[in-house]
Amino acid sequence: MIGDRRPSSHGVLFLDELGEFPVAALESLRQPLEEGVIRVSRAAGTAEFPASFLLVAAMNPCPCGEGVYKGACSCSVVMRARYRRRISAPFLDRFDLVVPVTRPTASELLDRVPAESSADVAARVAMARNRADSRGPQEPVLTKEATDTLSRKLAEGELSARGLGKVTRVARTIADLAEAEVVNDDHVSEALLLRAGRSVVVA
Repeated sequence: MIGDRRPSSHGVLFLDELGEFPVAALESLRQPLEEGVIRVSRAAGTAEFPASFLLVAAMNPCPCGEGVYKGACSCSVVMRARYRRRISAPFLDRFDLVVPVTRPTASELLDRVPAESSADVAARVAMARNRADSRGPQEPVLTKEATDTLSRKLAEGELSARGLGKVTRVARTIADLAEAEVVNDDHVSEALLLRAGRSVVVA
């Protein structure tokens, strides 16, 4: 409802130009992302508001936006470093998916291939959700190869404890979309690939 200032929950928060937000504002999102609530403390006491939301964000690779194209970026090394430091590793670790998106080529824009229809995508998503709902909150079953891959990433420091839970959930969703009963190494590898963009942002 327009003008309704009551606390809301279970919505979508989209932050465009994420790298332009003040660091303090972004860091303040870490707690509600983790706990699903916002706590406001004043002299008279503390109030708690529901804040379970899906965070979606978009940002350029650098202030000028041309950082992924060799020779095109006009930013200095200092400018690029300052821009990247706005997104801390703990904040970024709270994203399930971090996917770099490149500018489409001329042929991709001109020679358009018919995309999968929204109706077909919605049907696949509904099917995956039904599988997840029927399974309930139980832990996903992983093959030995999938477990070994996750163990290796943890040992190498490429995956945090929080990231492990997120990768496992994404891999389970990928398996549901493929109508697979167990999560195999291909599902885990795809889930890890969908977080690979983290290194692009923080490098």
